[in-house]
Amino acid sequence: MFANEDFIKASRKFVCIRIETFESKDTEEKVRALLNGAFANTAFCIFDPTGEERLTRSGRGPSQSLATRGRRGQQAESGDDVMIERMNRIAGNYQAVGKAEDAILQDFNSFRQALNVASADQRLLVLVDVGKVDVENDSRKQVESKLQKVFANDEIKGKFHLKFTNQETDKNWSKVIKGVTSKPAIHIVRSGTFGLEGTAMDQLPLSASADEIKQAMLKSNEKFASLEKRKTYSEHVKAGRRQRIYFENEIPYGEDRDGDGKVDNQRRGRRR
Repeated sequence: MFANEDFIKASRKFVCIRIETFESKDTEEKVRALLNGAFANTAFCIFDPTGEERLTRSGRGPSQSLATRGRRGQQAESGDDVMIERMNRIAGNYQAVGKAEDAILQDFNSFRQALNVASADQRLLVLVDVGKVDVENDSRKQVESKLQKVFANDEIKGKFHLKFTNQETDKNWSKVIKGVTSKPAIHIVRSGTFGLEGTAMDQLPLSASADEIKQAMLKSNEKFASLEKRKTYSEHVKAGRRQRIYFENEIPYGEDRDGDGKVDNQRRGRRR
């Protein structure tokens, strides 16, 4: 469904927030709140613009939250068309304000998370290092203003991830990215197969114009598309296990579907 053009069009009417389930205790609590105490690797719900009132049921995915419940003796209505129609109906109750180019930009809790998600989604990561921010000449705000225009462009929407480095939590980011310099810049990064390292495909000065940034992104993406082989989930997991790849999170892996606060028993013979 996420590849359905009508679904993508409908999703543009919403603020989309993805919780990285095992990233932190805070995200674990959010997932448990959505699943009535249970803990699973996915959860889905639509909220009102305040982010407080639930407008749909919460469940493991859109099909559980957006499908129409059947009356007694009748089957529930489901399928992409039903869910997309309901999304459009919900969005129709709220009038968007402001301009698209003024929208708040995407960001991640950390660089390592951004690199890992970019690898999983097979998108390029626009990594912005503005260095130490000068209060009198806020370079981050200047870059953000240009990137807001770029990321609102129809040729760019949905094709890239974005992360501003944090001087405290992302100190060692440059050690895992090949081809970058230590000076502040806008880096277009191709994440490695398992999201633990990456390579800079292009690098622009912070002074680059919005159009220069856009053209560099499109050029890098065209090259990226010719190089990147689409991943098959089962084969990718097998390769990671063979190479003993492990991405450490604050929350241990595993689900608690019965909501008793403990990881459910694993199936016999299956590795955690």
